[in-house]
Amino acid sequence: MPQISTTPANITPAIISLCHELVADTEPEFLAVAPVSNADVNDCFPVVERYVRDHGGSICYGWQIWEWSGVMVEAEFHAVWRSPTGELRDITPKQVSISQILFLPDPSRQYEGRQVPNLRKSLSPDQRVAEFIARCEEEFEFMNRGERATQYGELELSPQEVRELAAIQQRKNELYRQLDSRAPHPGRNDPCFCGSGTKYKKCCGR
Repeated sequence: MPQISTTPANITPAIISLCHELVADTEPEFLAVAPVSNADVNDCFPVVERYVRDHGGSICYGWQIWEWSGVMVEAEFHAVWRSPTGELRDITPKQVSISQILFLPDPSRQYEGRQVPNLRKSLSPDQRVAEFIARCEEEFEFMNRGERATQYGELELSPQEVRELAAIQQRKNELYRQLDSRAPHPGRNDPCFCGSGTKYKKCCGR
């Protein structure tokens, strides 16, 4: 399934509400993305920890805020680098090139080697959005059930588990296709909504 959520263009009331569920007295902020070389894509925790060892500063835990326009807003547990002067910067390479993220610092959080579920909130009364969110949560629970919560790489699944996961993902993908067909999209020659600076037809619209 392709990238469906992007960095929000603006901090909306829905985003503020989502953020206040996570950290009551902190506001999100836009941060520049400056990915380091020779680092794994989307693997923020070891990337930032290694950079701190080599360059100083510290790791800042929090939430990267995403938006699927007209469908939902989403918070993903994330880590960024805090420079010795206090500047926050996202240094982790992304699957999709973006120039900035919306980040909510969360001083109460630490990474403990276990995956943390995303928090998602619907922007639509369409019940398919609620079901899509439920299927995402069901998939996360499956992938992190028992000992799998601390495992990385390819998982060993029983035939029954393979069928269970396939059913969850099939329904999730069906809902994605239905919702994506009704979500607003930019024109093919417009700047891509992911913030890459590239035309939509040469980025997420391919």
